Amino acid sequence: MYVSVVFLVVSALIFIGFLANYFFDRTKIPDSLILIFLGIFLGPVANAFFPGSVIAQIFQPATFEQFAGLMASIAIMVIMFETGLNLDVKKVIVEAPRSLFYATAHYFITSILSAAVAVYLFGWDVPFALMLGFLLGGTSAAIVIPLGRRLGLSPEDQTVLELESTITNVYNVILVMAIAQYVLTPSTDWRYPIQSILAAFSISIVFGLLVGHFWQKILKKLRAVPFSYMLTFAVLMAFYAFMEEFGGNGPLFALVFGLTLSNDQLISPLRMMNMIQLHREISFFIRVFFFVFLGVIFKFSTNCLHWVFAGILSLISLLARYVSARLMQIKPAVRFAILIPRGLGEAVLSALLLQMFSGTEYFPIIKDIVQIASITIIMTNVLSALMIWYLLRSKDFAQVELSSSSAQTSRT
Repeated sequence: MYVSVVFLVVSALIFIGFLANYFFDRTKIPDSLILIFLGIFLGPVANAFFPGSVIAQIFQPATFEQFAGLMASIAIMVIMFETGLNLDVKKVIVEAPRSLFYATAHYFITSILSAAVAVYLFGWDVPFALMLGFLLGGTSAAIVIPLGRRLGLSPEDQTVLELESTITNVYNVILVMAIAQYVLTPSTDWRYPIQSILAAFSISIVFGLLVGHFWQKILKKLRAVPFSYMLTFAVLMAFYAFMEEFGGNGPLFALVFGLTLSNDQLISPLRMMNMIQLHREISFFIRVFFFVFLGVIFKFSTNCLHWVFAGILSLISLLARYVSARLMQIKPAVRFAILIPRGLGEAVLSALLLQMFSGTEYFPIIKDIVQIASITIIMTNVLSALMIWYLLRSKDFAQVELSSSSAQTSRT
């Protein structure tokens, strides 16, 4: 009986995900918003108001939280590999400096302003204020990359967005862990985060290029062998895990690996298109459960200050992205500005902080950080979804689309 119910629920979620995607095409309301609120209803709401129901027993937030790290890693790995498969290597080389500048500017403007609010308005100590700022300074690649495609960004700006979200993912993990280590052991060397960031970038890029080039030759020999794509997926998972364990960055490796595979003549165009199409199907499946998962693990807070703080942080992120986009002369800057969603990566880091500081004198402030992060994740997704809906339905968006398409036609 229980297995049958689980199968029915999974089937229903896939149907709802498909309908939400179709609904977006018709109404411009992002599917992410529908799926997140569905997750909130199935998890926190069902457990609060219908605790004895079968749905409440299946969608236990505490149980789902145990798999947050795994779910985040799978989602980011799949999305970044798909991103690499769809990128043009020439555009990546051209846009890499812009991406690095934009990611660094937006990330540190957001982080420092957020930390300043925590210190001067809420009286936090500087290390914990920076911890919160660095935790929420970046965006979720698994969310903003698909949203960017739907906003009709130019190929160059889409490349910047994809690289930017990967770079801020590296900043997130390394800087939050560096601050945590400093709080727990104040003698931590200040050069550690810089060395870690440089090592993560170099190791991941080199391995992505080498493994991708080697695997191209293997795929050429296996062109008549069935299930070669699943073997490719196995290689991706193995080296993603290797990167995460030995100082590299898994998402960056997945991006470079996919980029290397899709930009070589050893694999026939038809076979590459089949690989990309199959991966898109897998990506859709993962994204549906990713957004529902995000809603299920959401924690409600009765502390008004947490909600106020999360609202301020969301607005800071919006402002920082807009200013950074204007500095980079990205037009229209508002499209970049509204891509502010945080995701499971931030939720996983929050859970890791709870483990690291459990039983210490700092645990109460860490609980505040985690609660604010949880609210900010949902708030940034909701705000971004609403702004995207408004933008896509506005006349200004249609005019911009018309002018940009005519400009591209004139260039060709």
